[in-house]
Amino acid sequence: MRPIPLILIAAPDGVHPGLVGVTSGEGYETLVVHSGESALRALYKHRPDLLILSLRLGGLSPWEVLSRVRDMSDLPIAVVDGSFDVRDAVRALNSGADDYVTAEVPQALYEPMLRARLRRAAGGAPEVMPLVEDGRLTLDLRAHEAVLDGQWLDLTPIEFALLTALARHAGQVLSADQLLHMVWEVPPGSDPARVKYTVLRLRRKIARTTGRPAPVETVRGLGYRYPVPEAPQAPQGTSTGPLGPDRTGPSGP
Repeated sequence: MRPIPLILIAAPDGVHPGLVGVTSGEGYETLVVHSGESALRALYKHRPDLLILSLRLGGLSPWEVLSRVRDMSDLPIAVVDGSFDVRDAVRALNSGADDYVTAEVPQALYEPMLRARLRRAAGGAPEVMPLVEDGRLTLDLRAHEAVLDGQWLDLTPIEFALLTALARHAGQVLSADQLLHMVWEVPPGSDPARVKYTVLRLRRKIARTTGRPAPVETVRGLGYRYPVPEAPQAPQGTSTGPLGPDRTGPSGP
């Protein structure tokens, strides 16, 4: 965890002024964004220690932001709103939020509640499981690390996001439009060529690093697919029996 915890506040400009007081003067670094798309970009780029998410956030729905973040990590999330709605409270907590706080709570209580969540976040980085770990590929979103066949892949953020999207849907065909939405967060049909060329770069980089073809298949006319990995095979020159690998080596000619 960084020396000073980073708090990401995703809220419309001017909304929830109490948040400024909550995160000031307490040894926290604060980053404020005003749209759902900006929130996801900031989460990916800066990897904060806590997300304060307003249900009034514009752009990409805050519910979609909450769902995507919770799919990827155990990052502490405090959902805030201007007024209490029991349906929103239930939905937020069921969707993975750690807290649901509204501006209707008296200021004397509102700030201590969020400070308590900040202190818990500052107490230690949340445990984040690898996003994908299938025997061949391991993707750690928080550390931004990709390892395939035991080889570390030096990927750009977009290449990493593309491989993540495909691997999370192993065996499924994802269209260019789906990938544009999932990776670039742009409307369908915006520019399918960017998917094509990013896939090309990703394949070349994986092949160059591992010496094997990249596990990214083209399904003609439909899209792209990360195949479900097969069971790992024993290294060449060994055989696996009931007592484990045969270490006697290959037989002579």
